Amino acid sequence: MRKTILFTVILSGILSLPACKKTEATDNTPSLQGLTINEAVPYVAVGDELVFHAATSQISASKGSMPKVIGLYWQVNSAKKDTLSRDIKTENPEFKYRIDSLGNYQVACYAFANGFYNSSIVTSFKAIDPIDALSGTGSAPTATIGGKEWSAFNMHDADFGFSYKNSSVVDTVFGKFYTWDEAQTICPDGWHLPTAAEWDALGTDAGELMAPAKFLDNRMWEPAIGQDITNATGFNAMPVGYLDTTASTDRFRRYGEMAAFWTASDSASGEDMAQFRYILYDNPEIMKGNGSKTSLALSVRCVKN
Repeated sequence: MRKTILFTVILSGILSLPACKKTEATDNTPSLQGLTINEAVPYVAVGDELVFHAATSQISASKGSMPKVIGLYWQVNSAKKDTLSRDIKTENPEFKYRIDSLGNYQVACYAFANGFYNSSIVTSFKAIDPIDALSGTGSAPTATIGGKEWSAFNMHDADFGFSYKNSSVVDTVFGKFYTWDEAQTICPDGWHLPTAAEWDALGTDAGELMAPAKFLDNRMWEPAIGQDITNATGFNAMPVGYLDTTASTDRFRRYGEMAAFWTASDSASGEDMAQFRYILYDNPEIMKGNGSKTSLALSVRCVKN
């Protein structure tokens, strides 16, 4: 299904075109500066339509007065795609682009004016097919471990929760991240969020839960001496890390290093705390932790009733 994606994160910066390089000692030509566009999420699906906006009101001149006429044009992978009016009248003018093939993309926006060096800004992303993006995992949807039937992939079928780096196309690959309260409702009928005791009864080492997975041909688990990753149970644990909901930047953390899962059990550490279990790339044990029910978002597995 095709869909339109409207990005909201702002990316700012200035890049000069190679043809517009200047030597400060000999060239006094002023530059445009301050152009911003919204940043793309890192992964999108083929068929998605992306919408970008240029914050033209932020453009200024490096010195002297602003030019009376400023133009704007866009490029995708160095191919010119759209030129707006040479006299920009609209704040946040829009550029739409539909992704028609897999691969890496760069969308660039340039502001230009006679007698000025350009102001430019670029954002990058990758178009993927989520079905083909992941390898090295078992295909069974469930795994029977210690006499109990567990879901073999992270939960993702919900309108709530957090997609990895806001890229919903990888939900089926990585699962989504949920706060503790959200995790209570994500399991389907006949299944439940496992208790700490059920996690502890797995009776296996971490390597038997870890999948030797590759995402876009890149190994997911960091290599570690002494860690034997066999995925013998078919649990398919992948190191997607966790999300700090209170952070303004770098919210998604420890990708490639750990897999962390909520339990249904409260923690003795405080009313807002719950127990979770996690797997580290360099430790053969299933580790125990306590985290905030509201500020921490983790992966979720379910157990059959």
